[in-house]
Amino acid sequence: EELVAILNKYLSKLSDQILETGGTIDKYIGDAIVSFFGAPIYYEDHAYRACAAAIQMKKIEKEFNKLHMRDKSIPQELKTRIGINTGNMVVGNMGTDKKMNYTMMGNDVNLAARLEGVNKVYHTWILVSESTWLAADSGENKGKIVARRMDKVRVVGINKPVQLYNIVGLRSEMSENELKSVDFFHQGLDRYLQR
Repeated sequence: EELVAILNKYLSKLSDQILETGGTIDKYIGDAIVSFFGAPIYYEDHAYRACAAAIQMKKIEKEFNKLHMRDKSIPQELKTRIGINTGNMVVGNMGTDKKMNYTMMGNDVNLAARLEGVNKVYHTWILVSESTWLAADSGENKGKIVARRMDKVRVVGINKPVQLYNIVGLRSEMSENELKSVDFFHQGLDRYLQR
C-alpha cells in the first residue's frame, strides 16, 4: 500500500509534465507511463516536445528523490528510463463496443518501448532514435537540446540497426564543462569507430 501511494505521487508529477508539454497519456503499465505527442492535437515540433518533456521529467525525479530520501519515505531513489521514437503510428479508439481505449500501435511504437530497455545496457536514462533526434534538433529548436551520439543497435523485431542518441539536457541549462564533455565523448567515439 505504501508502494502504491508513493508511486502514484511520483507518476502524477511525471504525468503532469507530459501533459503540460502537450503529450497524451496512453496508459500506465505497472510503474511505466506510455505516452505520445502529436495526437489528437498535432504539433509540428512533437519530437522536440517529447525530448523536452523527458529532460524535465528527470529534473522532477531528482527533486522528488531529494525530498523523499530526506524524510525517509522511500528506501532508495526512484529512477525512470525513457525511450522515444518518431515515426508513423496508428492512433485512435481501439477495443470493443463496450470498452474503448484511445491508444497507438505500430512498429514505431514498439521501437520506443525497446529503446527504454536499451538504456540499461548503456547506463543512460533517455535514449532516442535517429528519427527523433533529427526531428527534435531542427527548425526553430535547432541546437536547443544536447545529445550524445551513441551506438547503432539491432533491437528485437527490427532488422535494420538503429542509430541511438542519448539526450543530455537543454543547452541553455548546461555548463561549459558539460558541453565540452559531450564534444570529447564524440571525439572518442569517432576514434573508436575508425579503429
